[in-house]
Amino acid sequence: MGICDMVSAGLPRLDNVLLVNGLTTNLISISQLCDKGLSVNFSESECLVTDKKGKVSMKGIRSKDNCYMWLSKEKGLLSSCLLSKEEEVKLWHQKLGHLNLQGMKKAISIEAIRGLPKLNIVEGSVCGECQVGKQTQMSHSRLEHQGTSKVLELLHMDLMGPMQVANIGGKKYVLVVVDDFSRFTWVNFIREKSDTFDAFRDLCTQL
Repeated sequence: MGICDMVSAGLPRLDNVLLVNGLTTNLISISQLCDKGLSVNFSESECLVTDKKGKVSMKGIRSKDNCYMWLSKEKGLLSSCLLSKEEEVKLWHQKLGHLNLQGMKKAISIEAIRGLPKLNIVEGSVCGECQVGKQTQMSHSRLEHQGTSKVLELLHMDLMGPMQVANIGGKKYVLVVVDDFSRFTWVNFIREKSDTFDAFRDLCTQL
């Protein structure tokens, strides 16, 4: 989703850090550390990252799930590595409630928002969430003729629930059955979702 450089106190500088959607764990590339001239040594209980002079830059301890977790030098506690962020324009666009680009450019020019940096906004880029939110669905064309010729030939059913508040009888589900030909509607209130078939069977028996 995004890529940038990560600079943090107590950590080596990491370039081209990737932000991966859905990744629940922050990972450090061993190859990137080696490309920086650092040495990475793993042992049974810990992992040490040292520079060319032998000074320890990072230290990790082995966890129960056989991963090596970075140990903060300041607090001596396990800590997660910082995530990289998406490009600043998109990030600020999301922070400002998906404000349009023209509005962002105007806010920057008149310094209307405290802390908003001088972003290089390029026209033409479209936010995916904004595009989906502004899409409209075309209505279905009206049928010229009815598909059924008699009652009970075709039934449309829908089960709704569970409702947040149960009715007086303690029922939280609603089964709606609509006859396609007559458009007659039956509404049945049921207590549990598993009672749906029994409610439909009772309706068929009555019919």
